[in-house]
Amino acid sequence: MKRRWTRMAAVVLAFVILSSCLALSPKSAYACSCAMPASVAEELGRSDVVFDGTVISGSKPSKLFMQSSGDPVIWSFQAHEIWKGQVAPAIKVKSAQSGASCGYEFQEGQRYIVYARETGDDLEVSLCSRTSLQTAASSDIAELGSGSIPPAPSVSDGTGQASSSKLFNVVIAALLIVAAVYTGLRIKQNGSGLKK
Repeated sequence: MKRRWTRMAAVVLAFVILSSCLALSPKSAYACSCAMPASVAEELGRSDVVFDGTVISGSKPSKLFMQSSGDPVIWSFQAHEIWKGQVAPAIKVKSAQSGASCGYEFQEGQRYIVYARETGDDLEVSLCSRTSLQTAASSDIAELGSGSIPPAPSVSDGTGQASSSKLFNVVIAALLIVAAVYTGLRIKQNGSGLKK
């Protein structure tokens, strides 16, 4: 009986370790290669939306296993000025999670000049576009000139909502810990019962 519980504990422990290893993010493999950047006029012409905005939040995919650098991240911006596209106070764009997959790795709270293209219902930003920090885009701003100023954002625009993916990962981790503790207690209880 004790051997059976020992084998069962080993299987559960192996499962927990394997699950933890698979949940870790993979290391980046640098596969993105961009040609020389286009001029401001060329990039403006081939982009569907061009705007100056501050990153409010980023929503990463809610995958527990097998995450990829190409998984999409949805970035929410508060728009300050718009040169092309619909004038709106809040704009969402999609980009790959990592620069390894040509994704633009935005930082929350930073201000950017963004060049985005429509892909289906989404606006997509690539590392290969002229997108850059606003502080490094003075020549773009000078050439773009004056744009449209969007109305002030409303309170209910949804940009402040927390990402559900973090909550999902915490719940899964808690369940794995509870299962491991329960199994350990059962083994200990059965082991002490055998000694008597």
